[in-house]
Amino acid sequence: MLNKRSLLSQFLHFSAATVASLMVFSLYSIVDGLFVAKGVGEYAMSAVNLAVPFTNVMFSIAVLFAVGTSTIIAIYLGQGSRENANSLFSQNLAVLVVIGLVITALVLIFLEPFAMLLGAKDVTLEYTKDYLRGLAPFAVCFIVSYNMEILVKTDGRPTLAIVTVITGCLTNCVLDYVAIFLLDWGAWGAAFATGLSQLLTCVIYLTHFLGKRTTFHLVRFRPDWHIYRRLLPIGVSDGVTELCNGVMIFLFNRTILRCIGQDGLVSYTIIAYINTLILNIMLGVSQGSQPLVSYHYGQKDRGGCRRLLRYGLVTLAGMTVLCFGAVQLLAPQIVHVFLGDENPALNLSSVDALRRYGLCYLMVGFNVLMGDMSLVGPRPELPYFVNQFKESVPLYMVKHQVRPGITGWAQVNGFRGDTSIQGRIEHDIYYIENWTLLFDIKILFMTVFKFSNSETIVK
Repeated sequence: MLNKRSLLSQFLHFSAATVASLMVFSLYSIVDGLFVAKGVGEYAMSAVNLAVPFTNVMFSIAVLFAVGTSTIIAIYLGQGSRENANSLFSQNLAVLVVIGLVITALVLIFLEPFAMLLGAKDVTLEYTKDYLRGLAPFAVCFIVSYNMEILVKTDGRPTLAIVTVITGCLTNCVLDYVAIFLLDWGAWGAAFATGLSQLLTCVIYLTHFLGKRTTFHLVRFRPDWHIYRRLLPIGVSDGVTELCNGVMIFLFNRTILRCIGQDGLVSYTIIAYINTLILNIMLGVSQGSQPLVSYHYGQKDRGGCRRLLRYGLVTLAGMTVLCFGAVQLLAPQIVHVFLGDENPALNLSSVDALRRYGLCYLMVGFNVLMGDMSLVGPRPELPYFVNQFKESVPLYMVKHQVRPGITGWAQVNGFRGDTSIQGRIEHDIYYIENWTLLFDIKILFMTVFKFSNSETIVK
């Protein structure tokens, strides 16, 4: 069993790495909004927020196809069927390109009705149209980039994924500054800069897959449309999860515009950016500690689990106090970064709204830590054992393509603790390929029944 000091050290290492990764993702939207606010105006910043559901739709499409594709490719590779893996990878890319081109055409043809659907009107309408006009031509890049980020991890290159994301983010920052402050291209320039950064990440990923150091690559293929009966159900859960964030923002935007007006949307946009930043900090701690908790639970090390839970609660309690205090004390400065001094009344109302919203941060850390893992799904492993088993156990990496859970099909069938890895993987793959909501409900009932008979399930 790990000693207290090394366990704390690993907890901090895992959590810090995950927090850093999620912070990079947050900067994509925040940088656009901040630069547009400073270089164009607060209502243009609101237009960027109105367009966020559009990017969420593209992200959810990418994830929907990526999770299923990466899972089935991993299965093919485990079975030694490299030709099928190459064919599916190539077909996936071709389908996403077609979907991206269709989205581009539809948005550009129906630009004004689409902007109004998102909630744009009056002063924000032209800004939103400009932003969408700059973003829509890069729909293919957005979808392929998000999709490839997952597939490159399936190819065993997680470091390449994070380096590429950071490169894209830094490129976005530089190009945003050039487009808005040097070239005076306004909201369209901000969107165009973001699109170019996504194009760059696409080029990096495609360069990798066109190279010789890959386990699957592009080939000529014969379309197999029946594969989507198997592929789409695997990714639907993660795709819908990503889509829900965009739906929530869409509903908030329309409600605020109807009940408060344009100034209310400006205030909410600032709140949304700060909330994304703080929530990702909390998520980083929670997601970073999950593999450690799972490993010690599987080792029946209840003391280690309790210490990890305590580390998580103490860390998030400290972050909760820090974030809450920062929002309450620094709200005027935060709002000033986005709005400047041009509209004191709007600044005052935005500060008040941010401080009121900040009250939720007193509980958000606890909620994230205790509720971040799914109820049902394959159990995660400590990265040390992932590296060990992925070389020796066929199809082992398939289970890491979907969200982990507290209990699962393998656990309720007796594969828990010190049992056959091969049997556990077979049950995890069966769960992934045959997932339905009713299947999850069945597993939950089986878990409760076995627990009531004094059996420990979640190991």
